Amino acid sequence: MASTISLDAENRREICDQSLMMMRLGPVGGLASFNMEYGFIEAILRGTRAGFLTEFEYGQLCLCESFDDVKLCLGDTDYKSALTGIQQGQLTAENIFAMCREKNIKEFEWMHRQAVGPLTTFMEFITHEYLIESIQFIITSIIRGSKPEILLAKCHPLGKSPQLKQILTFENDLGDDDGLLSLYKTVLVDTPVAKYFALYFNSELGPDQEAREIKRHYDEQEVEIITNMLIKLWLEDFYAYTQNLGGQTAAIMKELLEFEADRRAINITINSLRTSLNDDINRHSRQDLYCSFGKLYPNGTLKDFPKIKLITELGDQLKPYKVYHEMWKNAESDPSRYGGGLSEIKEQKKGHDGEQWAKWSPIIESFMDMMKRYQVDLCRKAFEGQSHFAGFYAYIKLKFQEEDNLRWILAMIGMGAGAKDRQRWIKTF
Repeated sequence: MASTISLDAENRREICDQSLMMMRLGPVGGLASFNMEYGFIEAILRGTRAGFLTEFEYGQLCLCESFDDVKLCLGDTDYKSALTGIQQGQLTAENIFAMCREKNIKEFEWMHRQAVGPLTTFMEFITHEYLIESIQFIITSIIRGSKPEILLAKCHPLGKSPQLKQILTFENDLGDDDGLLSLYKTVLVDTPVAKYFALYFNSELGPDQEAREIKRHYDEQEVEIITNMLIKLWLEDFYAYTQNLGGQTAAIMKELLEFEADRRAINITINSLRTSLNDDINRHSRQDLYCSFGKLYPNGTLKDFPKIKLITELGDQLKPYKVYHEMWKNAESDPSRYGGGLSEIKEQKKGHDGEQWAKWSPIIESFMDMMKRYQVDLCRKAFEGQSHFAGFYAYIKLKFQEEDNLRWILAMIGMGAGAKDRQRWIKTF
């Protein structure tokens, strides 16, 4: 209908059309045929295994007293070339981390350029999550009056797209009712994630409302809720695509993406408990953010999780799911030393509620750390397999965990924290 957002394929940029054409069904290779199309790029992927930081190298980093020591320590790793150009006065935690991340992103982008056929689409799907977050960040920042020229640098490197620069130079005022609609029709429609924006706003606004209501929706709805809904749509689409590929790719990606869906459902539930989403009239909106697949689906996310009103109830609802319940029980018996900040998820409340969160936040933090370790274990197993696409997904997830490890260690060194506080990193290999 005229009031809904159009997804006319003729308005898509050429690369999107090519990606759609590559979404063919059927098993992707196997031990006998996989190497004919993907042998070279998989061999390159296998070669990146040696570039991950080892347990010994993490131990050396934790003993560093200054950023000069960090540069010297990383000089024996794959990050040596990335840090060569940093001068003495530029050795800061931010610069070291940025150079290490840039090196990882360049490796992934190089492999992406070498990919052919469905693997190209698969790797494109991986970047869509970060593109959605970047678009949301830029739109909401401009609406709130931020300067466009500084926004692009704050976006995740995998979420950068030629269309983002067009958003920054968009002539219409995004504060006007017609501004966001014009932005979609002229800029966002050309991005690979356009359909997720269309699906979301068409479902939220309905066919009887004007598309210009998008601006009002951004004003009234929390941006985190919109972003989570868009990522949910992407994750469900990615899951369906991997299952259509068949073979080992489908089997391994099923486990990886189902865990991601479950992790997101648990995170959303916890983070919503002290927001308006926990009100009786809004709890259906929280349920809408859960993916329609995963081990928690449908009994957990459709029946049990909507009943959760207090953090104390989460452990009981996880009992049917052995892996997650064991993590929760272990977190209760071994709370984190770093969980105090979670008691301020939203505005700090005084009284009994604040005391409850002060008690449970270290447990939540410990539980989240265990979830990260479990995801790393899944990704490590996927990476070490052969003749499937899941290794590329596992590679980027493991590299992001390595970046998180580096960010933490660098922050602790900058703060002058002791060696014990620096040990909060997760081994990848």
